[in-house]
Amino acid sequence: MSVEPRDYVARLRAQASDPGREEALRRDRAVRRRRIALAAGAGVLLLGGFGYWLSDVTGERPPYEPFGAQTLHEEVWPLEWPYTPDMPFRNSPASGWAEGADGIYVAEPNGSYGGLTAKDVAAVLDDVKTLLVETNVSERTLAGAEPTAALALLDPRGADEAVRKDLVTRFDPEEAYLDERGVRTRGAMTYEVSAAGELVVHVDYSFVYALVRAEAGHEVVPGVPEVARIAVRRQFTVTSRGGRLVLGAYASEVANHDCSAPEDGRLHPLFAEGRWKAGRSAKGPRVTQAALYDEKRVLPSGPGHCVTPTGT
Repeated sequence: MSVEPRDYVARLRAQASDPGREEALRRDRAVRRRRIALAAGAGVLLLGGFGYWLSDVTGERPPYEPFGAQTLHEEVWPLEWPYTPDMPFRNSPASGWAEGADGIYVAEPNGSYGGLTAKDVAAVLDDVKTLLVETNVSERTLAGAEPTAALALLDPRGADEAVRKDLVTRFDPEEAYLDERGVRTRGAMTYEVSAAGELVVHVDYSFVYALVRAEAGHEVVPGVPEVARIAVRRQFTVTSRGGRLVLGAYASEVANHDCSAPEDGRLHPLFAEGRWKAGRSAKGPRVTQAALYDEKRVLPSGPGHCVTPTGT
């Protein structure tokens, strides 16, 4: 049925003059505005939540807790994030060091040294290297064994018991165990003949250990355990006397060890959370990563100086 133009116009005029029409239009506009506002608000909340997840701008998330780790290559992870067995020496100068005993290089002596032959000198240097390897690199020792044979190289009259114990690096295997790429070593061994004709060896070596948390349930991402690093530096002098090594001046430093742990002859690594808390509480001396790896730095005399580093 067709509608006459006159009827259509009349109907429009009637609707326009309807007193409820304006109210209906107002309600319709209000509903539309609410829908637009809700949609925009949802978008803002979504973006805000994503920003919080990604950048932690509120500071409520501890910086050591990784978020979105599986979407980023570990090379670009922030410094505060945990280390893993995939890159146990991430962001560490020790990443380019030699592994284990390979980092303890002993040059072949040539010629004679006072009354000592090159063979005499080589034998003493080999003993010093054996002492360093067995007390700081040996897997048995690091897992808790006592390096009795290596310590027997030392004349007991040359060092007190505290220093002899401090020469040894050991961990509690129920707390942490050595990663398969776990020790990086760097340093120097120099020597001279004293006025008394004795060979004096000066030792300055650093060892950096990558340790996997033994306790189950603490994973960086599913299936990937956390790794902690401890740096140990030893500076000492030994003199060859009567077929034994007499320990003289001695100093050592341990970084990223729990300085408040009981003195049980073992080192206790700080994992990401503990490292962050130790940095905030600032207990013990603070050392920057640059200073920690400064090869010219002379340690204060004495054993077991425990420091909190900015990085290992």
